[in-house]
Amino acid sequence: LVEETGAPGRLVEFNDTTTIFTRPSNKKTEDYITGRFG
Repeated sequence: LVEETGAPGRLVEFNDTTTIFTRPSNKKTEDYITGRFG
């Protein structure tokens, strides 16, 4: 996740691929993988 242009990103969630794409535990992860970000 990058909060602002030029800022370093940060890890929001870590898990195996299947879990990330089917049951993410963080709303920001879900928003990102479903295209609701930006």
